[in-house]
Amino acid sequence: MHHLFERISLFSVSFLVFVSAHPFESTLTNWVRLANATALGCEGNMLSMSCSGQEEGLKIKSAFWGRDDLKTCLPGKLSMQLNFCPPSDPQYILEKLRSVCEKQPFCSIPVSDMFFEKSPCPGVSKFLKVLYDCRVMSGMGAR
Repeated sequence: MHHLFERISLFSVSFLVFVSAHPFESTLTNWVRLANATALGCEGNMLSMSCSGQEEGLKIKSAFWGRDDLKTCLPGKLSMQLNFCPPSDPQYILEKLRSVCEKQPFCSIPVSDMFFEKSPCPGVSKFLKVLYDCRVMSGMGAR
């Protein structure tokens, strides 16, 4: 890695600024230990997310509860329908997951209408897909 120092003048005061040769590299990259991990859980099962260190915590980025394809999590019961099921309230699903799992090193939840207290499509086999990071939960990493 190649580093440079650049002199910047502001209001007649000069500053020496550290500049990295890699424009997308940040000195804060150590705060995010695992980026864009995906957890998938089929209805009726448990979904688990975990970070490797006890000082790390989950940062839930997005969540999908419903069915947007006909290949993922095929129903085990004949009584369950295999139809598309758009999420009825995606913000509620995200907030519910964050309230239970955010900043925890490990989280396991039941994938069910009962957990979410809502059923977007009763009788349709659904799945939960969560995108998350593992972040150090001290200092700036907690943001």
